Amino acid sequence: MEDYYNTKRLALILAVQAEIEGMKSANEDRKQQNHTMAHPSEDFQEKAMDLRNLAYAHNESL
Repeated sequence: MEDYYNTKRLALILAVQAEIEGMKSANEDRKQQNHTMAHPSEDFQEKAMDLRNLAYAHNESL
């Protein structure tokens, strides 16, 4: 059963990391077009908190 929760936690972490990569890409695109950033640092801090919460979440709350 522990493998189930480890796998689920990893999948959730990878999903958040994919979101972060998308945010970075959007920012880079906007930077190249001389526009303001689509995602300010607060958005990245929120994603970091999401990752911390996943790291500390009880298995049953995943």
